[in-house]
Amino acid sequence: MPVEAGYVTLPVADLAKAEKFFGSLFGWEFDDGHIHNTEFPIGLDPRAGVGGKCTNIYFKVADIEAYLKRVEALGGKVLEQNDAKSGKNAICRDDQSTEFSLWQPAPGYD
Repeated sequence: MPVEAGYVTLPVADLAKAEKFFGSLFGWEFDDGHIHNTEFPIGLDPRAGVGGKCTNIYFKVADIEAYLKRVEALGGKVLEQNDAKSGKNAICRDDQSTEFSLWQPAPGYD
């Protein structure tokens, strides 16, 4: 089966202000930047800042380690790896410098 998007983040400068704004605008409810009352998982990313990264799509994979090896075998780079409450994730760059993220959900987050 093909890999699909599993999580999307919006870049924000101030997490608390963004939670208040988008919560009021869309009725979103948050837990540390993660919106927990939408069908498709969405979050706010204060690390991106204003004018920095664009919206980030996390591609949901079952075995992140295998995909990280494939990224590098195909000429890409693994830029950063993280362990979060929601699972393991990694920021990668393809062989043409396009950044994207991989996400292996923790139990209860898929």
